[in-house]
Order: sequence, then C-alpha cells, then structure tokens
Amino acid sequence: MRKSSYMLLIAMMAVTLILSACGGNGNNGNQAGSADGEGTGSEKKIKLSLLSWNNETEMKPVIDGFTAKYPNITIDFQTAPPVKDYIAKLQTMLLSNSATDVFIMAAENRNELIDGGYALDLTDQAFMSKMTDASKGMFTRDGKTYAFSQAGWVGGIYYNKDLFAKVGVTTEPKTWQEFIDLCIKLKDAGIVPLYDNAGDISTIQGALVASMTLSKDPEYDTKLFAGEAAFADGWAEPLKLWKEGLVDNQIITSNMIGLTGDQMVNEFAVGNVAMIQGGPWNIPAIEKANPELQFSMMAVPGAGEGQEYYAGAPNVGFAVNSKSENQDAAIKFVEYLSTREGLQQFEQGTGQIITIPGYESKVHPALENAYKDGLLAGKFYLPMVSWPRHQEALRNQLVVSVQDLLVGKGTVEDVTKAMDQKLKEMESK
Repeated sequence: MRKSSYMLLIAMMAVTLILSACGGNGNNGNQAGSADGEGTGSEKKIKLSLLSWNNETEMKPVIDGFTAKYPNITIDFQTAPPVKDYIAKLQTMLLSNSATDVFIMAAENRNELIDGGYALDLTDQAFMSKMTDASKGMFTRDGKTYAFSQAGWVGGIYYNKDLFAKVGVTTEPKTWQEFIDLCIKLKDAGIVPLYDNAGDISTIQGALVASMTLSKDPEYDTKLFAGEAAFADGWAEPLKLWKEGLVDNQIITSNMIGLTGDQMVNEFAVGNVAMIQGGPWNIPAIEKANPELQFSMMAVPGAGEGQEYYAGAPNVGFAVNSKSENQDAAIKFVEYLSTREGLQQFEQGTGQIITIPGYESKVHPALENAYKDGLLAGKFYLPMVSWPRHQEALRNQLVVSVQDLLVGKGTVEDVTKAMDQKLKEMESK
C-alpha cells in the first residue's frame, strides 16, 4: 500500500510538470502579442523592419505608439523618398532577398509587387474591412487585397501668400493664362515663381490632362490601353500648353533637375520660392521649418475658368513581405495602423487625410479648398492610378522625355511618340 501511494504521487508530480511546461509555452517566438493584442513583456524580442517613403519624423508618432503597445517589438526604420528612389531601393532589396518585413505599395509598383508574389495576401484580415472600396480597388487583384491604405490625398500648388502680396496678388489665378501672368510677374520682381525638379510626373501636367482631355472623354485611359487611342490624342495639347507657359518663359528650367523634394519644401518654407507642387505630407516639414509661414494650396488652373483640377488618389498601402520571418508582428503593425490610436498618430505625423469610415479627419486650413473642391468633388487625377498596367515603365519614360524638353533636346511630339513606343514595347512582353 505504501509503495502504490508513492508511485501515485510520482505520477501526479509528472503530470503537474507537463501541464506547467505547456502553460508556459503559450506564445511562440513568431507571435507579436497576446490574444488581446497587448504585449506581455515576457515574449521573444523581435526586430521588425519597415521601409517607408514617409520620413522618420513623419512616422515617429506611429512607431512610438506601436512599440509602446508591443514592448517586445523594436522597429528597424528605413526610408527612401518617393517615387523613383523608393521604388528602386525596394526593388533592389526584393531581388537580393533583403526586403523589409513591411513596405509601401504604391500605384507605381503595385503590379510588380503583386505579380512577383512579394506581398502577402491580407484579404481575410479583419482590419481590411475598414478600407474604403476606392482604396481596396487600387490594391486588389482577382479578389485578393495585398495592402492596407487608411488615407487619401489631394495635391496641388502650395503658394506663399506674402510673396503673392508683394506683387499685388491677393486672389488665386482662375485660368492658365492668369497663372502664367502671375509667374512672370513674380519673376520680374526677383522672386522665384515655381520649383519643379522634373523627377516625377508633374502635378501640373496631370491636372492639365484631366482638364483638357478627361473632362471631355472620361474613357480616354481605357481606350489608350485598348489600343484605341494614342498618347498624342490626350497628352499633346496639355504638354504643349505646359511647355509654352512654363518652359519657354523660363519659369521651370533645367537647373531645377535634381533638386530633392526636401530641398524644394525647405526653400518654400523659408520664402525663397513662391510656389511648389505638393500634398498633405509636406505640411509637417513646412510648419517645422517656418511655423509663421502664411500659405495655402490652389488647384492647377485650366484653360478656362472652372476647369481647374488637382492631383489625388487613395494613399499608398502598407504591405507585408510574403517571405518575412516576422509575419505575425508585421500584420500586427499594419493592424495597428487601422486602430483609432494608429490613425490619429498617422494623421498627426504625416498630415494626410484619413478616409476610414467613422473617423473624422482634421484637414489643415491650407487644404480646406483642396479637400472640399478637389478630393470630395472628385476633381483630381493621377495617371499611375488610372493606367491599368506598366505604370512604372511609363512614368519613367515620361520623366526622361520631359527632362529632355527642359534641356532643349526634344519636342512635345517626341514625348508622345516615346510614350506610345514604350507602351507598345511593354504590351508586347
């Protein structure tokens, strides 16, 4: 009897030890948080890498909030400026299997990222239901959605009210000719009218295409990619107006090629240039450099009054690397961006307009007209969103061809011919 009791005691102790060991292994090393989403402080330390085209200052509120909620996760933050530099850096990382756990998916690279299998399918994640249909549409292929976008943006021309006032201008130009006359007036007064680094498709060029082509034929882009229209049909007249007004009058010059986005924003903030093209993401940097600056955003005027347009689109999406070893943590980060706390911090840091239903976005006073008359009214256009494929190849070709115009190498006809040739080349692959 004594022996059997002893054996029973040994068996009970063994069971207790097994249950204890199982209970202590509830979080494996791949998990970022406990079941209720809060870090416990006892989990495996994870370094989560993030590549963004928002800079560190802009992303700091989100990163600080996320790491406070998940203290076992640290963020290895990397950045590259949009659009060309960012896409090139990400592509290099992807090809060398060194891409970050989370990265940006944009209109310009969404096809490459989805077709290459680089982005994780996020369709069934509960937080994806918060996205607007417009945002989902930009990142969806065959019913699967590969990135989360919580914002939209509207872009136009930022202008310095005090520099306008120095040449006697107190109202925004309503037509293209009024805009050019204003640029010339500023230039004659010794004020640099406008910066454009020609490193991306110009907001002004896109708006003129919307004003002069799409307003008459909303199906132009569809026809273009169906082989029923050419770039010359929709881009020749807008580019001609742009060149005659801004290049021939030496408002935009070849000396501006190579200016960085940060340089242009800083020059605008300190009053060295009257106008720059930009969007909500520029506001934090402008106000940090010069909190007293009186500025606003105006639309790109059209040939006639009432024909003005802005740039705009759903914001870039945050995607998870399909080969990431930290997918659980990466998904937690993207999910955090969908929470009210994450939305507030993203809005605070980037100044972008939150589009999640039920969230009331705080629009900066400089963007009130752009938000109301542009974004909400649907008077905006971004070619890379409307082009269904080959966005980056076509964008690069247009940038190169426009830079040739600036240095006096080509003509508007050469630009549209090059674009048609590039589209034909890409379609044949």
